Amino acid sequence: MELEEIKAEVRNLKVEERRKVALYILELEKDRFQTTIGPQIAEDLEAFSGVIQEAVEKIKKHLGEKH
Repeated sequence: MELEEIKAEVRNLKVEERRKVALYILELEKDRFQTTIGPQIAEDLEAFSGVIQEAVEKIKKHLGEKH
């Protein structure tokens, strides 16, 4: 079935059925997002956390040398 055929069939659905199809598509996208983008975001946040911790340690060390 081609995309245009699917669109035509969805157009012919009752409102409640179209909402169910829309919800199904949103669930598919949520699952895809969690499996593809989610892990990368977690990895990036972990790396960023490490950078911040290093910066804080450098600041503490620098402030400790001043006193």
